[in-house]
Amino acid sequence: MFTPQGFDFDADLHLFRHEGINILLDVNSGAIRILDDLGYRFIQTLQDYNGDIHRALDRLADDYVPEELSALLKEMEDTYAAGAIFTRPEALVVDWSDLPIKALCLHVAHACNMKCHYCFASQGDFGLEPRLMSLATAQRALDFLVARSGSVKNLEVDFFGGEPLLNWQVVTQIVRYGRQMEPFTGKRFNFTLTTNAVLLDGGIMHFIIENDISIILSLDGRCSTNDQHRIMSNGEGSYSIILPKIQQMVARKPLSYYIRGTFTKHNLDFSRDLQHLVELGFDNVSLEPAIGPANPYTIQDSDLPAVLAEYDRLTDLLYTMHRGGRDISFFHYNLDLQKGPCLAKRLSGCGAGVEYLAITPEGDIYPCHQFVGDSQFVMGNIEDDEMDEAVIAKFAGNRLADKRTCLICWARNFCGGGCHANAYHVNNDMNVPDAVSCTMHRKRIEGAIYFEVIKNLHGIAG
Repeated sequence: MFTPQGFDFDADLHLFRHEGINILLDVNSGAIRILDDLGYRFIQTLQDYNGDIHRALDRLADDYVPEELSALLKEMEDTYAAGAIFTRPEALVVDWSDLPIKALCLHVAHACNMKCHYCFASQGDFGLEPRLMSLATAQRALDFLVARSGSVKNLEVDFFGGEPLLNWQVVTQIVRYGRQMEPFTGKRFNFTLTTNAVLLDGGIMHFIIENDISIILSLDGRCSTNDQHRIMSNGEGSYSIILPKIQQMVARKPLSYYIRGTFTKHNLDFSRDLQHLVELGFDNVSLEPAIGPANPYTIQDSDLPAVLAEYDRLTDLLYTMHRGGRDISFFHYNLDLQKGPCLAKRLSGCGAGVEYLAITPEGDIYPCHQFVGDSQFVMGNIEDDEMDEAVIAKFAGNRLADKRTCLICWARNFCGGGCHANAYHVNNDMNVPDAVSCTMHRKRIEGAIYFEVIKNLHGIAG
């Protein structure tokens, strides 16, 4: 008989229930199983008795006949033999010191034409001197990326701000520069533009389509939600200005797009904002919580009961839409549950400071856009041949294995330890993840797993 004694049930197995469906995740294999009520109780009881199968079966003997328990035990033994339950952690090793750079966040504009209340970038300038990136600096950034990308063929460049459309001429020139580089470098640039859409016009939209640029468009949801915080420089709401432009952009069928919204403690009914965005015709949506140190907008511990309940409503809403023939790509639920997260993601999260960097208009290099403006995280300048090894080592050494709270968390393989910047800004320590963000992320993973499970059940049932 197999024995799970000594198995870490809290860290390596996760059991949860939603809408009457019992779901089991084997953390280390990534295997997901639907359990009947007996299987659910058995795993719970087994956990209570630290893996002692005999005591667990004895506990259940009063409620189930021997034949049921024997069939359950046989099923568990077969699952164990297949490596899909009670699997142990692997010793995964990656040499972080020699990874190539594959993505840049190019801050082409440290300026903005809006004054969003919750903006983490100090209304676009990140607390630095307002400035637009020169073409020479942008070209040097692409040269820098190519030179340090090693064998990586597909390179990511995100035009960011502030508002990058304030520097549209440089954006167009650097896209052309990148396309000209592709034939003789063997690289392919995947460009993304993140915009508040205020300056979008027909010419800009045409260029985006013609040059295969992915686009992220900021809109928080309902008019009342959006205009509460996403305001123009004169204090007016932005919804009526940007919505027609966003709809026109999406109607042109860009290479890919996301409607990117933010929810704060002032709109904890954010599933209604998702529903509104879907009713507007958008199929690709991201709603991000305002996180970070306590302020009038960020989600705090006291908000979590409402937020977690709202994620349940959001999950059910997505399923209702699916049953109605509308499949919505909700960013946080886009998990590959067949292959699981890649090795780098499992061990390091986003790769900031190692594989991913941010470049300011001055050419200064930061680990990611959320560290821009904090001088202790400047890694160098693209005009130089070297970067600060101490800062690189700080991020290369901030792995999942270094975070004690992560090693006992069942969701660790889906986040790799979470956001370095959020941990630092909340706890002043990149090794200590923000507990509020972790709680929300675990809930989103449960929602994504349930959503995939129930879709498959519905498909099987016809």
